Amino acid sequence: MHSQSGTTLTIGSPVQIKEPDTTGKSKVALIIEELISTEQEYVKSLNYVIENYFPEMCRLDIPQALRCKRNVIFGNIEKIAEFHSGYFLDDLEKCSGSPSQVAKVFQVHRDSFGLYALYSKNKPLSDELLQEHGNEFFKAKQLQLKDKMDLASYLLKPVQRMGKYALLLHAMAKRATGSEERSLKEAEEMVKFQLRHGNDLLTMSSIQECDVNLKEQGNLLRQEQFVINAGRKKYVRRVFLFEDLVLFSKPIHVHGGHDIYQYKCSYKTAEIGITENIGDSGIKFEIWFRRRRSQASQDRFVLQSSTKAIKRSWVEEIRGMLWKQALRNRDNRKMEMTVMGVGSKPHLDLAGSSVNRITDRSVLPSTVDLSERLSRSRTRASIAVSSFDHSSTSKRPHSTISTSSSTSSVGSGGNQSGSIVSSLNL
Repeated sequence: MHSQSGTTLTIGSPVQIKEPDTTGKSKVALIIEELISTEQEYVKSLNYVIENYFPEMCRLDIPQALRCKRNVIFGNIEKIAEFHSGYFLDDLEKCSGSPSQVAKVFQVHRDSFGLYALYSKNKPLSDELLQEHGNEFFKAKQLQLKDKMDLASYLLKPVQRMGKYALLLHAMAKRATGSEERSLKEAEEMVKFQLRHGNDLLTMSSIQECDVNLKEQGNLLRQEQFVINAGRKKYVRRVFLFEDLVLFSKPIHVHGGHDIYQYKCSYKTAEIGITENIGDSGIKFEIWFRRRRSQASQDRFVLQSSTKAIKRSWVEEIRGMLWKQALRNRDNRKMEMTVMGVGSKPHLDLAGSSVNRITDRSVLPSTVDLSERLSRSRTRASIAVSSFDHSSTSKRPHSTISTSSSTSSVGSGGNQSGSIVSSLNL
């Protein structure tokens, strides 16, 4: 689950537990019973830690290195316990053997499961502090309680519990169909996302010399290490894919510690294009970023992953992201046209006037004027081919491009803000 001494730390990988062996009674019903019974035990263990180990932090003989470090050692376990004992467990107990109700409970509380990503992010600091100073100090309390499990084992339970949720939801989804199956899979994906997001937050905190506010770039969708081919050059880079940004960083190995990542460059995803397959290896794909100031120039990079599964997941993620952008931008264009008084139907001048009255006069929009007006309203954040002019973009095989066309304000000097965060400096 985690490593106390390795340089690469992975938090939140689902534990490998065998599926429950269920016979006689409905298998799904027994899985739900197991979910509820283990949830009850989990809540007890959380409260056990709070009741027995929190007071130890107030002892007068506590080591200096542990003073005022309760939040580091225990993370946000108190908030997790409050969520499960006050809300989640009660809702699970009301499911009455219904898988769809179980899925609904997970979706209703999806925001609260974000507590686990924060817990996972803090876990390496907690492990390090316990290993260096805490285990010996808390050992006395363990002996007093006559408990076979030490504090470190209890603090691992939240990470293990998320793995258990993913396993049980997957087991139920395999035995469901239709909308019930979809809702269970969505709940499973939500849990897996939080497991992954804990690792993402941990890795993001290791990005150095970054002048971009990453909190403003949307959710971090994926992060992975690739071999990058840019022209004749080849690099190893950790690539972070946000909703609004693609960030390249150089991994730097730190002996005896966690790897850090030196920021190299970043591009807005509004400029992204993708070729899903490069070569026959099945592990390469190409992305490019077009600059508005020079339509002809493009930065193109071939990303080589370590496995076909990683490559496939990135291609699917980027493809889905671009479709969402296209749909959003289509709606934005419709809104722009509405604001400008341009639509698909002729407009009637209904204003009355005693001097120059126009009755039932149709005003048809000019196609040329519309093209010019929309062209002026586009910003540098757009690399898309205009809906009215397809001549400036060449078609690439197996490729998809972003079609952003959101409007931004122009400053007094007449200069629009560029969308490229920095020029490429791999």
